[in-house]
Amino acid sequence: MRTKFSADVIHIDAVSVPILVLDRDLVVAGFNRAAAEALTLVATDIGRSTRAISTLSGLHDLPTWCTDVISTNVPTQYDVRIEDKSFVIRIAPHAGDQVSGTVLTFTNVTAFRSSIDQAIYEREYAKTILNTVPDPLIVLSADLSVLTANRAFYSLLRASREAIQGVPLNALSNGTLHLPRLAAQLKDMLAEDGAAFQPFEVDGDWPEIGRRTMSLYSCPLVLAGHSGRMALLCFHDVTELKLAEEAERLLAQEVDHRAKNLLALVQATVHFSAADTAAGIKAAIEGRIQALSNAHTLLSRSRWTGADLRTLVMDELEPYCMRDQSRASVDGPDLTLKPQTAQLMAMALHELTTNAVKYGALSLPAGCVRVEWSLGPNGQFVLRWIETGGPTVTPPTRQGFGTRLLDQALSAHGKTRFDWRENGLACEIEVEAEGL
Repeated sequence: MRTKFSADVIHIDAVSVPILVLDRDLVVAGFNRAAAEALTLVATDIGRSTRAISTLSGLHDLPTWCTDVISTNVPTQYDVRIEDKSFVIRIAPHAGDQVSGTVLTFTNVTAFRSSIDQAIYEREYAKTILNTVPDPLIVLSADLSVLTANRAFYSLLRASREAIQGVPLNALSNGTLHLPRLAAQLKDMLAEDGAAFQPFEVDGDWPEIGRRTMSLYSCPLVLAGHSGRMALLCFHDVTELKLAEEAERLLAQEVDHRAKNLLALVQATVHFSAADTAAGIKAAIEGRIQALSNAHTLLSRSRWTGADLRTLVMDELEPYCMRDQSRASVDGPDLTLKPQTAQLMAMALHELTTNAVKYGALSLPAGCVRVEWSLGPNGQFVLRWIETGGPTVTPPTRQGFGTRLLDQALSAHGKTRFDWRENGLACEIEVEAEGL
């Protein structure tokens, strides 16, 4: 039998494809020169089992493969690795009067496999890079259909790759990306002499994440071996940045507004303050500015959202009533005043307290002050200052600083009323809902 195999080998020795002939027992019957070079075979390997030949002994499934081919008389092929080379082995039955063995051909595909491995590596490497980018990215075909995307984009749409692959861009996320400007820019960019994509921002309601502001940018994408032009579209969520910018803008406006208001109050304080002596004028100005400072402190603690009215009242009355709290009663619901109203109210309470200490109920040991406030049916705020037990009072002959301040400040959204009763001053300050 081997003599017949050896004769066959003579005819295949000129073939450049490595050929190995085995008998039923997987003993080498012959091989051509190409097989000798590819598998490091020598003449003495003829008659030896494949298990005894180092380059073939690593093919552990070879006996099973050859046995199957002999029993079924059907050729088959397998991918194998021999040392550092990749081969495709084709195993065919040896044709003769009867099946006597197998003929193995070895096709060296090392370079081909290497190029595939490199392509796979590069693809996985690029995919890994894309998936580490936090911004959603999507690759579009020339007709603006989805080819692929990174993990951030799938997360944005709460969808899988299979669910959006091939879907038109304008149909994604329930039509959120149906933007004529976006489609026009992408088509212009993908044209033969395409124009550069001009980034722009869009506000949209994304069913998956709610309303967001996205900055869109795109560039053409060209891949080796791919004839069509593609677009890489990037989404950068700038919602928080826009909110921060808007908050900063509003804060700058508010700071400017508050500073002007505060300076106007200080200017009025200096301009309208009067006393018989320089020391008196100094004391009046210092007291009024201190009242503003107290209100500013409260507003700073609340990050300028407002100031608690009860605290403003107690800050003014506490220095005069610490020893005997029965001299002042304070009653009213919890109420937070807007910054400008809080500053005006602080000044008004300071003027009323100062007047009560100098000329009113707090100038006598038996005098008392009651401060109460409430909210009216239309949302207006009413504060009442009522003095009792003090000296007999008469209406002033001229308008003082406090009266001028309140009249001017509340002219747009409120009003004041003074009742100079014999048993003490009664003052009512009303601020409309718009001023709160």
